[in-house]
Amino acid sequence: MKSKVTALAAAITMGCAITASYADGPAREDAILSHAKVSMNQAITVAEEQGGGQAIDAEYIPRSGTTGMYDVKVLSMDGKALLDFNVNPENGRVLKATRQHFAKVLTRIKPADLQSAQIPLKGAIKTVEAQTGGKVVLADTDRHADAVRYTVKVAMADGTTKTIKVDGIDGKLALAK
Repeated sequence: MKSKVTALAAAITMGCAITASYADGPAREDAILSHAKVSMNQAITVAEEQGGGQAIDAEYIPRSGTTGMYDVKVLSMDGKALLDFNVNPENGRVLKATRQHFAKVLTRIKPADLQSAQIPLKGAIKTVEAQTGGKVVLADTDRHADAVRYTVKVAMADGTTKTIKVDGIDGKLALAK
């Protein structure tokens, strides 16, 4: 009987520890990214330079025991290639670059849409971080009517996240519903 109680107590303790680690995810991401030597925008610049195009998506991917990585998708200027870059937040080096299947992307965004946007993805990220004080962990490009719009997820220091829409024409922010 005593071993069953001990096992149950261990399971409860472990469950609480796992729940606590998930609960502090955004706060942990904010803390890690606040100390990263390379910002998301710098990672985007590296990927755009190597990919010869414009970033359409960027995401911070946490990894246990490391600083994680940035995952940046770049659409070539001619629209014929979608490249995926994993960038190290400690030194800005590309860890991995792969060519992606992109038929699905072209149904929602085209190179001409990106070129007509007054605000690039990096500008949307910079604006959101300045307005919220948090760190962007995900940024996605989409088309809304005939204009580019970005959806940006921000990890706040208090452990919450906010999802914000940024208009690619005028840079106006709106909380996502």
